[in-house]
Amino acid sequence: MFYYLSQLPEWLAAQGHAAWADWLSPLRVFQYITFRGAGAAVTALLVCWWLGPRVIRWLQSLVTQEYEDRARAEGDMNDGVTKRGIPTMGGLLIVGAIDITALLWAQWNPLVTLTLLAMLVLCLLGFFDDYTKIARQEAAGIAEKVKWVVQFSLAIFVGIYLLGLPATSQSFRACTHAGPGEVAMIFQFAKDRSDGRVAADYKNGGKKYSVLLANHRVVEGATWRADGTPTGKVESGAGRLLFFTEAGLKEAEQVYREGKLVSHQQWVKQNLVSTIMMPFIKNPVQTGAIILGVLLVVAAIVGSSNAVNLTDGLDGLAIGSTVIVSIVFLIFTYIAGNKAIAGYLQVPYVAGAGELAVVCAAMMGAGLGFLWFNCFPARVFMGDTGSLALGGSLGLIAILIHQPFVLAIAGGVFVLEGGSSLLQRMWFKWTRLRTGEGKRLFLMAPLHHHFQKKGWHENQIVVRFFILGILFAILALATLKLR
Repeated sequence: MFYYLSQLPEWLAAQGHAAWADWLSPLRVFQYITFRGAGAAVTALLVCWWLGPRVIRWLQSLVTQEYEDRARAEGDMNDGVTKRGIPTMGGLLIVGAIDITALLWAQWNPLVTLTLLAMLVLCLLGFFDDYTKIARQEAAGIAEKVKWVVQFSLAIFVGIYLLGLPATSQSFRACTHAGPGEVAMIFQFAKDRSDGRVAADYKNGGKKYSVLLANHRVVEGATWRADGTPTGKVESGAGRLLFFTEAGLKEAEQVYREGKLVSHQQWVKQNLVSTIMMPFIKNPVQTGAIILGVLLVVAAIVGSSNAVNLTDGLDGLAIGSTVIVSIVFLIFTYIAGNKAIAGYLQVPYVAGAGELAVVCAAMMGAGLGFLWFNCFPARVFMGDTGSLALGGSLGLIAILIHQPFVLAIAGGVFVLEGGSSLLQRMWFKWTRLRTGEGKRLFLMAPLHHHFQKKGWHENQIVVRFFILGILFAILALATLKLR
């Protein structure tokens, strides 16, 4: 909503109110994603701080958890800590703060709308599960099959929807001469003409490029920005040409040797689902992979949602880890939405993805605000209401900026937690099938309970997992340059 205030000065000027337009010119600051992201983070934090005590009292007035959670009930833990009497469903506070903040600070587009709708669906699923547990006063909520059906249905819908969504990603990468299944190259001078000079100007009259050809080879040439700044030069058939748009964005890059084009890079459109991108690799590893792409969408959304849910077992652990990952994706979404930076770092550019940075900033602020009440000893739990929603949203954001595998790196703590539970279950079933008696890899799963069984204090585990989370975040950010 605040974004549209930035358009007010221009509208007033167009209506002939130049004096009012000048007076209100500071409103143009709302057009900058960096400013709105900062505002979103602070707003979400303050909303959580303000509504937190009220929401906690409201949840306590409904009904509180009078049963011990499953891990403590079945794990024989003697750390002197109990989770009885603490209200759950605190995820309502987190999701509510994010939605309110995004409504105020984000410029709504299909990417933002899809993210917030998916968050709401998973929040309602988690709320239903939490409410069932509280109503029955037992750790078992709704049937596991119901949760799987809802999560998979949502993820498949998102995958199919994105296949037909006009919004695509673009990568600045090498391409060859147009052929079957290949991308058509732009600025093919030697192919279009054999001899003579080819030139073009910008709309403002400035030169864009000038190329001299002889016998289908580039002998000399030069390129400029719209303001007249030289950007490339070819002499005696050798050199590099950099082409820019009127707005100053890089359009293509060519390298010549002996008059021959030896390297050509330009922006190439890709589908968000059927084109598979990997960290540390500039170009897609697979294109046109519809089935594999949809499966990857399902894995990212369902896997992340459940991994965050499994991490939510110690005070502050899940929400603190979520804050760390949301900071990483705040950076990635901002880069993905800025064509100049994305082209420089050679990562996919997605039009409109910059607004997801505002959502990530809101998630970070709401997470910090909730952590105020969720740190040890917790006054409220997020429950499945928050963990399913936050995890699924992070998975979807990773898909929308074409970085699903980066989520596995940045969310390394979630991978460890989810992976330990999966390995524990698979190993138990395998050994029971082979020997008749099931064995365990860990003292207890997820992984944080394993360390609890080893005698680590809850605060020790949380802080050390935060340290691991920061290291995973640094590694994820390193993928921006190590390509």
